[in-house]
Amino acid sequence: MTDETIDYDNVRLTFEGPLGILKLNAPQSLNAIGEAMATDMLLALNEVVKPRRRCRGLMLTGEGRAFSAGVNLMSRREAAREGKRTLEVVNGLETHYHPMLRRLHTLPIPVISAVNGLALGIGLGVAMTGDYIVAAESAWFQAPFRNLASAPDSGLTWLLPRAIGTTRARRMLLGAEKVDAKTALDWGLISEVVADDCFAERAKEVALSYANGATLALGEIKALINDGLRSDLNTIFEAEAVAVMRTARTKDNLAAVKLFASKDRPVFTGE
Repeated sequence: MTDETIDYDNVRLTFEGPLGILKLNAPQSLNAIGEAMATDMLLALNEVVKPRRRCRGLMLTGEGRAFSAGVNLMSRREAAREGKRTLEVVNGLETHYHPMLRRLHTLPIPVISAVNGLALGIGLGVAMTGDYIVAAESAWFQAPFRNLASAPDSGLTWLLPRAIGTTRARRMLLGAEKVDAKTALDWGLISEVVADDCFAERAKEVALSYANGATLALGEIKALINDGLRSDLNTIFEAEAVAVMRTARTKDNLAAVKLFASKDRPVFTGE
């Protein structure tokens, strides 16, 4: 594994040992996500999962003072000025945005969202693909679709009720309520809040702790949690049995079992 940075037009992908860092890199638009950025994100995610990368964890963050200001509405205005029909613009959800979000949700490695600033709309949707969400103290979250006279997207009508409950989800989706980082933590929307001046250091620490973990097992746990949200208990019993068989006697499993009764901690390799 060698450290490397790949610059796309709208995002930057950096590999640091077992950790991949995907940074939304359009600070002039507060990292608003247009179709071009969504495509770049998908290309970067395709790079992350290449076996030769041996990437065992992914951190998502934004350049500058925002995580993401949501969908790039300016690009939609430009599309309208160019005479594209509304249907063609809306179809971007299924051709660009949703494929990128699906890939993030189904990555077989831990995803850590490092929310450095505001996360709106699809920016909130991207943040919620994280298995662990750490936010700067000054960060805030909003689903402002009501203000745009638009239905929500990014799976937020499914994700928010399950994360924070139906009543709070209604406040965010129907009321377009802004939620600061402390409230988001209290609600269970995020995992941790960190003071702005030590946010970057702490976010990297958390991300590396996952990337250096027993990532085959973590991937199985992640899949079981996701499947459990839409399955019955007996189905999950069966799925857990299969997952246990897949993780049994992996190198990481054998190392952990060997040291189980000792004070030493195993070094995991993701194998």
